[in-house]
Amino acid sequence: MTTKATWTAFVLSLLVAATTVAAPSRTLQALGPLKVGKPCPTFGGFTLGNEPLSLAKLLKPAKGEPASAVVISFFATYCKACKEKLPSIERVVAGLKDKGVRGVLVDYGEDADLAAPFVQAQRLSLPVILDKFVKIAERLGIDKTLPRTLVVDRKGEVTAIFEQEGDDFEEVLRQAVDRAMKAN
Repeated sequence: MTTKATWTAFVLSLLVAATTVAAPSRTLQALGPLKVGKPCPTFGGFTLGNEPLSLAKLLKPAKGEPASAVVISFFATYCKACKEKLPSIERVVAGLKDKGVRGVLVDYGEDADLAAPFVQAQRLSLPVILDKFVKIAERLGIDKTLPRTLVVDRKGEVTAIFEQEGDDFEEVLRQAVDRAMKAN
């Protein structure tokens, strides 16, 4: 191959790579004990504000309207994809808050010294439960493959488990939350 042909092939490969669309969001039917259509295992912990918070409390708060759906997302401060997708989760939950949608972020394996500055820098408003010893993650079958997001309906049943959060994640998540609200 000539130098010009090699250079042309190289430039074309860069152009193709630059225009390739990222993989779309994908869901799973099951992940460990999480199964679509089955109850989500209960969990709870302390938030960054040192307040107790549980799935039960998110679904049925002592005061106010019960949830129509809950979005739960596991993240870590070192996870680039998490950093990119957490704002999408925030927007979906905020946009549907008046319809009873709630959300919680679960920090995977880190303590407040790492999580708090990250949450502040990202301007996240959802409550963040610290899972320093990864007990919540283990209970739900979440491993180091992050981010992991799931949607639970008002009955506590899992309606969506995201395996991959692609460029279309915000729209796909909104659709999953809409389906969860209608399942009630």
